[in-house]
Amino acid sequence: MHRPHLHGPRTLALIAAFKFVKSVSLVVLAIALLRLRHPDAGAHFREWLGTFPLATGHEFVDRAIGALLGMSAHTMGLIAAIALGYAVLYAVEGFGLWINARWAEYLTVISTSLFIPIELWQIAMHFTPVKLLALAINVAIVIYLVWLLRTQHSKEDHASTKSNPRAAPS
Repeated sequence: MHRPHLHGPRTLALIAAFKFVKSVSLVVLAIALLRLRHPDAGAHFREWLGTFPLATGHEFVDRAIGALLGMSAHTMGLIAAIALGYAVLYAVEGFGLWINARWAEYLTVISTSLFIPIELWQIAMHFTPVKLLALAINVAIVIYLVWLLRTQHSKEDHASTKSNPRAAPS
């Protein structure tokens, strides 16, 4: 497979891997939601979760399971469709970053930046360390990619000025 070859090849590969993990996670979520739409699936799911020590006796987990199983089949289908849409976006971003495509850097900057206000609102509504970590990672990704794009742009301007002195800015 083609490896990124910019300033930070490992950094771009790491961001791409992060995007792939998010994509796969959303596909798994969508599949789970689509399977939970069947009438008997909720009881089986609750029984299966009961086998994990973390899933029993914790108020947060009990509320989350109750909210999940309390959703209508239509709502689960809608959330599954949205999750699949985002999974495709993250997969495209990850692939583009992996092959070192500039369009993917722009796409990732734009799409990730659009989520930052939502993440800030979610933190303001109900703070959790996981939400703060997600925000920090997304802000770091945006800052890094903007820096990388600016650095590349100025190098290209410098290279084109050297090869064509008449193209120098006036």
